[in-house]
Amino acid sequence: MDDLPLTTDRQTTTAERTTGEGISSPDVVVGARYKYGAMLGKGGMGEVLDAHDWQIGRNVAVKRLRTEHPSSKQVARFMREARIQGRLEHPAIVPVHELGREEDGRPYFAMKKLAGTTLADILKTTVEGRASVRTMGRYPQQRLLRAIADVSLAVELAHTRGYVHRDLKPDNIVLGEYGETYVLDWGVAKVTGEDDSAIILEGDTPELVTAQGATVGTPGYMSPEQARALQDVDGRADVYSLGCMLFEILTAQPLHPRGKQGMQSAVEGVDGRPSHRTPERDIPPELDDICAEATVTDRAKRIQTARELGDRIQQYLDGDRDAERRRTLARERLAAATKAFAADDRAHAMRDAGRALALDPTLNAASALITRMIIEPPKELPAEVEKQFAAENVEVIRRTLDQGMVVACGYLVFVPIFALIGGVSVPMLALITVCALASIGMLWWMRAPGRKFAIPPLVIMQLILIATVSRIYSPFLLGPGTAAVTAAALMTGPQYAKRQATLIVFLTSSAVLLPMFAELMGWLPTTLTIEANSATIHAAMNGRNATLVVLAIYTVCLATSSVIISRGLRNAERKARREMHVQAWQLRQLVTDD
Repeated sequence: MDDLPLTTDRQTTTAERTTGEGISSPDVVVGARYKYGAMLGKGGMGEVLDAHDWQIGRNVAVKRLRTEHPSSKQVARFMREARIQGRLEHPAIVPVHELGREEDGRPYFAMKKLAGTTLADILKTTVEGRASVRTMGRYPQQRLLRAIADVSLAVELAHTRGYVHRDLKPDNIVLGEYGETYVLDWGVAKVTGEDDSAIILEGDTPELVTAQGATVGTPGYMSPEQARALQDVDGRADVYSLGCMLFEILTAQPLHPRGKQGMQSAVEGVDGRPSHRTPERDIPPELDDICAEATVTDRAKRIQTARELGDRIQQYLDGDRDAERRRTLARERLAAATKAFAADDRAHAMRDAGRALALDPTLNAASALITRMIIEPPKELPAEVEKQFAAENVEVIRRTLDQGMVVACGYLVFVPIFALIGGVSVPMLALITVCALASIGMLWWMRAPGRKFAIPPLVIMQLILIATVSRIYSPFLLGPGTAAVTAAALMTGPQYAKRQATLIVFLTSSAVLLPMFAELMGWLPTTLTIEANSATIHAAMNGRNATLVVLAIYTVCLATSSVIISRGLRNAERKARREMHVQAWQLRQLVTDD
């Protein structure tokens, strides 16, 4: 490469001596300095090619006119873009290395070759919800905010030199592979004191120009004054475009629609506060204010310079936040939380109070309100809590059913005893066995959720068992205890409700009292005789010892069943209280006065 001819250098030097403006003459023919490669992109008028600079030994990008016979107006606009871009020396503006003509007379300019991703591609990926982990990791919101801050300072430099970009949009912002940010396409930049008709060409796309010499820019990002085709457009138009891009970064949606609707939207004005468009997002109040102030329709009330916009974004990134603004927002959130709490809207009250505390951790009133809501339960259980409680209750019911099966097994204990002692008929023993086994089977089957329709037959089986025991040994001797344990077991199961509780009391009591009533009416043999000073029980057992054995076993089973049921309830209650105290302790740490 070192033995290549350096004719281009000699020609460039001659041009510099002739024009006195450096490499700005379009009359230099470059020879064979660049070797063209693949096309990197193209627009309505020009195209950008990958190229290798033989003279320096580097890869560059060369932009040239697409048409082989450009008009003088096309050449003037092309050269104007190259000169503006070349005069703006800033890290965020692509440097121009050389400006000249090819051998066929077409003008070109060589510039730094970029490697990166346009902001439009990044935002499109985010908006469509197809962002990969890699993409989101490379371009988090903080990186995009820093890019807007860098672009703002580059645009401020252009404004101080008398240039207004007028077509700032995500497609013209490139984020480099190594942290760089670039502003592209200065082709329609306004030069102070220059007539726009010099750059408006026939065939310009409607997105750029809607009427020759009138509206310049891209609908969706152009300022209201551009949409109205005002002649005195200044740097505040670029501030508006920067505000539109900032809005899109914060909300993942554009401020204005594309096309003519976007122009009309800009003219009429829209709410440029991101927090109003996407309240579900946690928009920092500083950036919320910047967006709103940068996209005001009246440019006199807009942020006046791109430097101010960039500095305010940088202050946010540096952590220099507007403390007073946050305190004001915190008080507003607290007022909303207090109002919601008074209306018994706990969800909004807790949410607003939490945001108030996040905005201003020193706001004791917010922590006091949160503490009060934690301590004082709501009048009605929220639907979400009710649903979660029902889900957790499934496991509690399963444990209760297991305990019920143990209690039902107690009936089976008496069957062999009654059979050995005698005095109980075989049909009655068979009835106790069948009802007890059926109860155990139904309790096991009901362990699966949603099988509450087995409750009525289960209750019937239990009532038959109570009535049978009452008949064997007088209703008022064994019946009341059996009925009490059965009622307690039924009330800890899945059938619990106020009306059902009343029904359980009625049924279990009836299972004891109805046999007694049948005896009084003479429908059943008498098992209890009451006289003036005594009551005689006519046991169905044979002998004194047999009766004592049955009563002793009955007492043990009754006590055991009561302990099993109460122990299950106690364990569930202790577990619930333990979890409640742990949660309360954690919440107290969150809102502690320290």
